[in-house]
Amino acid sequence: MSSKDKLTLSPIHEISGIVNLPGSKSLSNRILLLSMLAEGQTEIHNLLDSDDVRRMVEALEILGIQFEEKRAENLISVSGTAGKIPVSEATLMLGNAGTAIRPLTAAMTLGHGRFVLDGVTRMRERPIIDLVDGLSQLGANLRCLN
Repeated sequence: MSSKDKLTLSPIHEISGIVNLPGSKSLSNRILLLSMLAEGQTEIHNLLDSDDVRRMVEALEILGIQFEEKRAENLISVSGTAGKIPVSEATLMLGNAGTAIRPLTAAMTLGHGRFVLDGVTRMRERPIIDLVDGLSQLGANLRCLN
């Protein structure tokens, strides 16, 4: 596909249902991100408790996403923003959470503002330039700081 070609994707009107997933930090972070991008409330039962998932929740809270947690029921409710990022500026420290930084990098291109995603020294050594280049080719305005 050349840079002049465009691909238009029509949004799905509505998705509803219950999905039972195995405990996985990758799947847990994906469902958190999809819940943020959705419209309305999403209830997540038995979300995996791991450093990567905690980092994703912290990042989404910094971005203005509302959560309601019911620990006794092992339930978290996410208020979706219909694809909008509530804040226009944020620095997200993601530690060593590779399952959070890549999807969040793509999601931040939906926002209008300045977002910095960072991690520990080891995270900065991980390859992400292909993702940045791909998003740039799609029209996103982003760059690696180091």
